[in-house]
Parts: sequence; structure tokens; C-alpha cells
Amino acid sequence: MQIPRISKYLKIEIAFFITYFYIFGFLTNLEYNFWEKHLTGISFYEAEYSILYGTSSVIAFLVFYQIVKSYLINKQLLKFVSFIILFLIGYSIYQKGIHFLFSHLDFLSDEIRKSALRAYKFKSIGYSLAYMFREFLSIGCLAYFIHSAKQDEQMKALKEQQLISELTYLKAQLQPHFFFNTLNNIYALALQQARETAPLVARLAEMMRYMLYKADEELVPLKDEILFIQNYVEIENIRYRSAIVISFDVQGIDQESKISPLLLLPFIENAFKHGIENEEKQGFVNIVICNTEDELILEVDNSIARASENLGGIGLINVKKRLDILYPERYKLEIQNDGKIYQVSLMLKMK
Repeated sequence: MQIPRISKYLKIEIAFFITYFYIFGFLTNLEYNFWEKHLTGISFYEAEYSILYGTSSVIAFLVFYQIVKSYLINKQLLKFVSFIILFLIGYSIYQKGIHFLFSHLDFLSDEIRKSALRAYKFKSIGYSLAYMFREFLSIGCLAYFIHSAKQDEQMKALKEQQLISELTYLKAQLQPHFFFNTLNNIYALALQQARETAPLVARLAEMMRYMLYKADEELVPLKDEILFIQNYVEIENIRYRSAIVISFDVQGIDQESKISPLLLLPFIENAFKHGIENEEKQGFVNIVICNTEDELILEVDNSIARASENLGGIGLINVKKRLDILYPERYKLEIQNDGKIYQVSLMLKMK
């Protein structure tokens, strides 16, 4: 049989009641004995008194705590005031009953029983209103703290869910965009009846497999992401043949590093799609990916065709949003365009 786990809020509540109604009582006696009686430690009577009346207080104020959580936190003030009045009346009767009970329990010390009998016979409501206000205030603060913490946790969960939904939407936009461009490339070669068409289809199938099974994961091995990019660059290399110069350099890729899937692709795709698509022979794309101990650096340089007007596109817009969500204050992105060369420099803090 599996034992249910205790929530962190229940642990806080248990710690509060133990500290407030037991430990504070012992510490008060210790301090009083040290300063007033010049003694160290507490007597058996003081320890017995703290345990007995601490327990009776815990039972009573657990009821008050439920009243606060049920009515005050939910702003049902009329019900809260009504139940507080009933609680004060009931607590007076409860205290009398506790004193009567303790005075008749033979296993308790004579000192405790005599003290309880005196308290039972004393004509009063059984408690101090100032004392009750202190208890109400302390326990009310606990209830509001727990309520506020739960609200913060719920807001955090909602925000995380919102971010996940936004990331899913961004990826959903990216994938059709990517496949549309790649299929266009293959279609152009197929029209030419080029022999490279079959290898391109094979690489595209491998890339589709990666996107289907890996793209929804939070993090993927960096080496798998690099392999995916290599396939993409190879497709573009086959497509352009010797028309442009393509350089792809990878350094420092290890087995442990991980990255959000499809994060680097838009920068590289942008270099081909919006940079050199209309180039004839003088175009180039230079890609460098360097992984250090705690940083990943991507640098992409490409020539700009005269006919190119849009150097952005949906891919770059999406990836900037994803960087803001996934790597807040952990990335540095620089984009430069002098009309001839388009340069992208991305630095990610991986740890």
C-alpha cells in the first residue's frame, strides 16, 4: 500500500502549530527561569503543563483555522463573524471542560490536577480577549500566507501552461514553413530530373522523423540537433551544387549538452531562403557552431542577392519569441546587414 505524500503546505501548517503551541511554550519557560529565577532548564510541571495545554490549544485553534480558511479567505465576512462568536462561546465551554478533565486524570501530577481544578472553579470566561486576539492574528497570518502561496503556485502553473501553448504554436508555425520551403527545393530538382532528387527525399524523410519524434520534447541532445542541421545544409548544398560556396564548421559538440529542438534552424534557413536564393555564382553561406563548457555560439554569414528584399520571415520572428521564453536573459542575439552581407551571431548560456 502506497503511503500518500504530505503536501508542502500541510508541512508548513504542522510546523507552525508545533512551533507556536509547543516550542514557544518551552522557550518561554526557559527564558523566564533563566532571567527571573536564575535557573537553567524547566521543571517537570512546566513541561507537563506545556504539553497538555499546548495540545488542547492546537485542537481548538485548528477549528478556528478552518473557519478562517473557509470564510475569511473567501470574503464571507458575515459568516466569519457569526462563526467567530460561536467559536468564542464554544472555546469558553471547551476550556472549562479541559480544566475539569485534567483535574480528574489520576495519571497526571498532583500539581497539574490542582492547578486545573483552581482554573475550573475560577469564575471567568476562561481566556483573555487580548490573548485570543493574538492567536487569531497569528493563525490568520498563516492562513493568508498559505492562500497567497497557493495562488502564486497556480499563477506560475498557468503561466507555464501559457508558455507551453505558445511554444507549441510557434513550432506548429515553423514546421509547415520549413517543409514548404524544402519541398519546393526538391520539386525544382524533380522538374529538372536531377539525380540528386532521391537522396534529397531520403534526407528529408530523416529530418521529418526527427521533427515528428523530437520536436515536441523540451530538450534534445545537441549532437542530434547538429545532425539535423547537417542534413538541411546538405540538402541546400545539393540544390545549389557549385553555384554558391557553403561552409559548415562544427566545434566542441559533446554527448551531454542539450538544447531546445529546432532553435538554430531558422537562422540557417533564413541565410538560404532570404539571402542567396537569387544568387548565381558569387554567393556564399558560412555557418559556425561552437560549443564551449557553458556557452553555445552560432555564427551565420551570407551574401545578399540584389533581388532579395525580405531578410526576416516567420522563422526569425518565431525564434526570437522562443529565445525570450526559453532562455530569458541567457542569450545574446546580434544581427547586422550592410547591404552586401547578412550576419547573425547568437550566444546561448547553456547552464
